[in-house]
Formats: sequence, C-alpha cells, structure tokens
Amino acid sequence: MIIIRSPDWPVTRATTVSNEAGEAMRDEPEKDEQREEAAVLAPADAPDAEVSESPAPETADPLPAAPEAPAEELPGADPVAELTAAVSALAEQIREHHDRAAARERVIDKLHAEVERLRAGEQNLLLRPITTDLQNLRKDLLHQARALPPEPTREQVADLLESFALSAEQALERCGSAPIRPEAGAEFSAREHRAVKILPAEAPDQHERIALVVSDGYLDTTTDRVTVPARVHVYRWSAPTGDSREQEGMNADV
Repeated sequence: MIIIRSPDWPVTRATTVSNEAGEAMRDEPEKDEQREEAAVLAPADAPDAEVSESPAPETADPLPAAPEAPAEELPGADPVAELTAAVSALAEQIREHHDRAAARERVIDKLHAEVERLRAGEQNLLLRPITTDLQNLRKDLLHQARALPPEPTREQVADLLESFALSAEQALERCGSAPIRPEAGAEFSAREHRAVKILPAEAPDQHERIALVVSDGYLDTTTDRVTVPARVHVYRWSAPTGDSREQEGMNADV
C-alpha cells in the first residue's frame, strides 16, 4: 500500500487537532451544566449514584387534574331530631315515675290514717273499763261526801275508805290485775313478797315467816306473773352460840 503525503500534512493535522480541542473546550461548559441538572433531579436516597453525562430527556407537561366529585352524603336521620326524641322519651319516663311515686304516697297516707284510727280504737277499747270504773268511783265519792255526818267516827271513816279501795280493786280486776294479800304468819315467798325489814325470830318455827304486811302486791292474771310484790317484814332465826348460852345461864343464876 503506497501512501502519498501532502507537503501540508503536518499543518493540516495540527489544524485538525486544534479544531477538535476548541470544540472540546466549548462542549465542556455544556457538560458541566448537564451534570448540575442531573444532580438536582437525582433522588435523595441515592446521593452517591453517578450522574449520567447524557442530557435528561424533556418531560411532557402534566395533564391538569380532574376536579374531584363531591362526596355523596349518606342518607340518615337528623341528629337534632334523634336528640329531641330521646329527651321526650326521658321526660315521659320521669313523668310516669312521678305519677307512680304520688300514687304510692297516697296509699301510704291512707294506710297510716287507718293505722292511727285502729290504734285509737284499741286504746279506747282497752281504757273503756277503767274509764267506767273511774266514773263510778267519782260518783261514789261525791255521794259519800254529801252523806258524811258532821262529826264522823274513826270506824265510819275506815269503812268509807275501804269501800273506795274495793271500788278501785274491782277496776283493777277488770284490767287483769289482781291484788296479792299475804297474811301474817304465812311463809315468805321471794316471788310474791319483798322483805323490807328482817326481825329476829324467837323460835326456829318462825324462820322465814311473815311478821307484818306493809302493803299488798299485784298479779297479772293474763300472764300469771307478779307485777308488784307485797312489802312485808320477815322473821329470821339464828342459832345461839356458846357465848350467848353462857350469858343466858349467868342471867338465870342471878
């Protein structure tokens, strides 16, 4: 192969090299600008990724977003109407409760009045015998006061007071209270009697015997229980000691 060289080849080659260097220098700023644009458009999670030297393709203009359709409201009841209905139901329940409470109060008042009436009737029924006897006693007292002589004797006054005591005793018996009349010399009973005084007995057979009746007692005839024991004096016997016997012998010798 025969190559014919032109006498101007070195000059032409130099010119060609010089032209290529100038074009490279002119392209250098454009490449720098493309690198900066690629760095800006690169994703944040890949900072170390190499930026492509090729120019980024132009993106098409985005289409305008379609307008959003208004959300359809779900059909339902009005909350104000629901609240009004709930309040009305609650008010109706409260009214019914008040009506029932008022009815109960009326029943209670009626029963209370009936109980009071029955209680008053029972009291009158229980007190009626006593009331009758007190009326009779008052009538007897007024009658004896008018018939009392100017100078009554002791016997007359005693008989008059005993008659009043008999009237009171009859009234007590109608109420279920009978008198307890112990007698002197009777055996002492702790259930029916109360010893208000102890007397020394002169003989052993007087031990725990009633010496004197101070007042009568009373017995409930319904329950057969002593409500008021009789007040009495009681004998107590104590055997003489040796010193007392010697003293009695000395008194006998004198």
